[in-house]
Amino acid sequence: MPRTSGEAEGLVRRPLQSRSEQSLAKMVAACRALAEERGNLDEISLGEVVAAAKTSIGAFYARFKDKEAMLAYVLDVALGEVEQVVLRSIAEHTVWQTGPAEAIVDQITHLYVSQYRENRGLFRAFLRHYTMRGLELNPLRNANRRIIGLVEPWLASQLRDRSREIAIFEVRAAIQFIVGTLSNVLLHDPGPLHLDDAAIEPHLNRMVSRYLGLPESRAPRGKHRPAR
Repeated sequence: MPRTSGEAEGLVRRPLQSRSEQSLAKMVAACRALAEERGNLDEISLGEVVAAAKTSIGAFYARFKDKEAMLAYVLDVALGEVEQVVLRSIAEHTVWQTGPAEAIVDQITHLYVSQYRENRGLFRAFLRHYTMRGLELNPLRNANRRIIGLVEPWLASQLRDRSREIAIFEVRAAIQFIVGTLSNVLLHDPGPLHLDDAAIEPHLNRMVSRYLGLPESRAPRGKHRPAR
């Protein structure tokens, strides 16, 4: 069964047999691959999904109510993986627990940039899809709140020169800057920064550090670190 974040309960009918579970995993993988390739969910048909998954329309409707339910489930699977990347970073890098704040900012910007790069087609497709259908229908907002909930306490706890309430607000605003910039780059690529530019990560780092009143990171600039 594909890993989900827990937000997709009710979107999929649970498979009762291992063969049916494999069919579900194949449909999710096929839809995700098509979304990543095209960057547009409206260009993906159910026929293409089941053909790529080597299953059937009947198998699809045994699992999902409709295409929107499948899309929401696929997104939840992908974002569940992103949450696991964040949790691994928190577990493996002691800067989350010990600081300083600018080192945590470096981790946060790296996580966001690397995940946008790795999932660019998928994220572009869902940003387009849900933006056209109204913000209230956008599960990406709830997903980002979950990610913020994972990283916010660590950074806010290092901002000891301000109240806890102000620290939390400013951390959330800073991450909103990061997400807004990366989403705009992904959707419109307006320049001067582009998603694959080595400068985009240190630029976001400086932007957040200056907003929070922190020293700028000493991490090498213009150098890509492998995404975890």
